[in-house]
Amino acid sequence: MPYLQRLDSRPTMAGLTDDEQVYLQTHVDAYGAELVVDGQVIRWEHLNKVEVAVAPHAAGPTGWLLRRLFSQNKTRYHLGVYFGSQEAVLPNITWDVARYVLETIAYYASQPIVYEGPEDLVPLTEV
Repeated sequence: MPYLQRLDSRPTMAGLTDDEQVYLQTHVDAYGAELVVDGQVIRWEHLNKVEVAVAPHAAGPTGWLLRRLFSQNKTRYHLGVYFGSQEAVLPNITWDVARYVLETIAYYASQPIVYEGPEDLVPLTEV
């Protein structure tokens, strides 16, 4: 079972676009005691799993048009953060936003965090 590999330094937003940085500042806040996702407070010791999945999109001409206009034809992802019997979800995010959030969790989390998703997104370990 893969786990997020613990990081020694906090990730930076340097490689993110301005829109991605604004999104993160609006929806995610992480610090020593907890992670806050859209107002949901998650204490690090309660967080036990994260999951990244490709966001579904509409098929046909409408889906094609929406992908071209709103997501620059790039794949979008949903990131789920599981704590106890609850979850917090960041929907329709970019690959880079997902990586930044996961790296932030890997930096702050005090215990191994189960990871499910693309293997090449973040460093993993088999604790």
